[in-house]
Amino acid sequence: MKNRAIKNIIVGFVVGIITTVVGSVLWILGFSNYSISETIDLAIEENLIAPILSAGALLNLVAFFVFLKQKKSHQARGVIFATLLVATFVLIQKLK
Repeated sequence: MKNRAIKNIIVGFVVGIITTVVGSVLWILGFSNYSISETIDLAIEENLIAPILSAGALLNLVAFFVFLKQKKSHQARGVIFATLLVATFVLIQKLK
């Protein structure tokens, strides 16, 4: 049972990372006048990658609530762990 719970948390974590990436790409497509790669390069150069990732992480809310509605609390927990990882990265970037 414990191995299944850990596996489900990992699945949720991966879903959380993927939804953050998808959300970030959607944000770039919606709000940037440049291509995805150009926007990422410019954001890294100007230390603006944190706001893009923050906006992308908002999509994790959807994944989290879908997992909760399906009564998959371990996967929802994994999404929270992924969100916390992104938040930690954003905080580190802001403190630089």
